[in-house]
Amino acid sequence: MTAVEIILCFLAISNLMFLLNLGLPHSLFAFGVKYFYTDLGCKFGQIFMRSSRVMVISQTCLLSCFQGVTLASTNPMWAGLKIKMQKYILLIIMFLWCLSITSSISSALYPVVSINGTELKYTFNAGYCLSVYPSKYLFELIGFISFARDGTFVVLMATASIYILVVLLKHRNQMKGKRSSDHSQDTTAELQAAKMVVTLVTIYVLLFGIENTIYFYQISLAKEANSALNDTRYYLSFYFSTAFPFILIAFNQKIKYKIRCT
Repeated sequence: MTAVEIILCFLAISNLMFLLNLGLPHSLFAFGVKYFYTDLGCKFGQIFMRSSRVMVISQTCLLSCFQGVTLASTNPMWAGLKIKMQKYILLIIMFLWCLSITSSISSALYPVVSINGTELKYTFNAGYCLSVYPSKYLFELIGFISFARDGTFVVLMATASIYILVVLLKHRNQMKGKRSSDHSQDTTAELQAAKMVVTLVTIYVLLFGIENTIYFYQISLAKEANSALNDTRYYLSFYFSTAFPFILIAFNQKIKYKIRCT
């Protein structure tokens, strides 16, 4: 397996974890089934959901950065970085997984199944589970730290994707004067992977922008918990993980060949 395929494999696992930890309890709750019966179960569910979401963000960022370094590897400095990333790709992924879990521990501190009271000011309400923060300070602090962490990954992946787009445009301009037979010879796996990465990142950045606008409103302006806003955010998060396999199939020639054979 190439380094890109390894990243895609772990990214697929992270997306599956996120879909199960986010989609399963929400779907069951929508049909009137109580997924969590204890506060402890609610805490574990929240930390798994939050950490798997960060895994998806960080590994999408890693994928775009690695693809950008691959396209820039004609430069000796970037070629050396590419070799090091290929050599330690599993360690990098494991580090990102550990970072995702440790940075999401705060999400396990305050979830409960239910609470007495009508005015819940500093609360995220998922319906089956409530995250009740003891003060406005903690509510905003944890929210802004999470926003800054996710925003850093998104800025990195967007920067790498802009570079990939520039390379793809240059490549297309170079191909304009060539025959169609030359086009097929010059279309490499790296360019197909680059197009896939740009598509993934574009969708993610758009969804992230809308989702985090809602999140920023919740932690800074909203005066009470609103389950409709939470549902909208969860739906936007859910969409990327749902679209991921279809984008992968559309751009990955190996998977297309296997599906045709099947």
